[in-house]
Amino acid sequence: MSQIRVLLVDDEKLVLNSLRRLLARSDFDVSTASSGAEALAMLETVTVDLIVSDYMMPGMNGVEFLEQVAPRWPDVRRCMLTAQADKETLERALATGLLHHAWNKPWDNQKLVRDITAAAAV
Repeated sequence: MSQIRVLLVDDEKLVLNSLRRLLARSDFDVSTASSGAEALAMLETVTVDLIVSDYMMPGMNGVEFLEQVAPRWPDVRRCMLTAQADKETLERALATGLLHHAWNKPWDNQKLVRDITAAAAV
């Protein structure tokens, strides 16, 4: 199987760096962005299989970001890793197909790697 290309979007540098290191060690091809706007610009030039976005970010939240991603890059798997989003918001995003997977912070490293691998394989 070819390397899974993941775009991580989070405004917290420590979270972004921790996730980048974790996924790179697990042989993912990892790109990072610190905002939805930066991620949208990156998607114009970088091909990814899966996005893992935070919810609470300045400028636009993760749902607003993924609402822009979905119609433009429909084949990209859209996921959220958050400590902030309310359960109703996540359930609605999952039910409508905007989100394919959602995880809570803090995360379990092994489970997150397994889940991302499975999410990208669908």
